[in-house]
Amino acid sequence: MGQLATLFRNYQNPFEVLAEQGRMFAANMGTVTTPLTFLVTAANRPDAWVRNPLGAVMLPYSLAVTLEAMAGTATEIDVRIASNDIGDGTSSAASVSRSLRTDAPVASLCTARQLATANTTAETTPVSVYRKTYILANAAGEDAKGGLITREQMGNPICVNASTWELFVAATTTQAVGFVVMTWAEVPATWL
Repeated sequence: MGQLATLFRNYQNPFEVLAEQGRMFAANMGTVTTPLTFLVTAANRPDAWVRNPLGAVMLPYSLAVTLEAMAGTATEIDVRIASNDIGDGTSSAASVSRSLRTDAPVASLCTARQLATANTTAETTPVSVYRKTYILANAAGEDAKGGLITREQMGNPICVNASTWELFVAATTTQAVGFVVMTWAEVPATWL
């Protein structure tokens, strides 16, 4: 039995143990008062994603999506995992990406990206692990939509070696604006 299985078997909250070790990370897409304008849905163009490299295991923990304004209709949230590292495409680094332990004793091997304005590498065996649709427009200043998507709601995904955890947010007309926080644990692949 691997070190990861032992951790989950022996501790009531293994993610607290991983946080104490400095193995929990977060990425912010959009910061302070500057939200992202999410993209029109297109294959290979996610709005936010975390690239997991060869030699690492990423355990997606939570994904918070705040839709500040939705002027379009049928705004969809689609969270996926893929069995390959989709790369950067034409995108930018996450607004902020860092360890959740402030002294950061472990450096992340993962790469957080946002807003693919040109294609990334095509996904290999992608699967949606969470979906939600808002059918009506929602102006800025109204109650924000979105929410916290937990590991359990995503089906407890485990991204092993070169793989990707990604988010698409899109509407049928005007695209929503908002913020994303992706939180994950990361361990060496030898822990499996």
